[in-house]
Amino acid sequence: MDRQKLRAGKLKSAGYDERARLMEIEFANGDVFEYKGVSPELFRQLIASPSPASFFEDKIDEQFSGKRLARSSKSSAGDAFDSLFGKE
Repeated sequence: MDRQKLRAGKLKSAGYDERARLMEIEFANGDVFEYKGVSPELFRQLIASPSPASFFEDKIDEQFSGKRLARSSKSSAGDAFDSLFGKE
């Protein structure tokens, strides 16, 4: 899926598959999440928003469950912290 670059603080890029109604969001930290059931209009509003990060938090993050597709690379300290507290 091709993604469009976003200059939105914590959001790096967003892509959409209209046929499958799937949206991918790449975060500035390198994580990529997939959101199912997103309408084409909602994706267009995200891309056109003057503040995509705020739009994402208000309209998408609260309404849709994201599935992690890729994980950012972390330092060994970050991995040790996650290991200690059982993070994915």
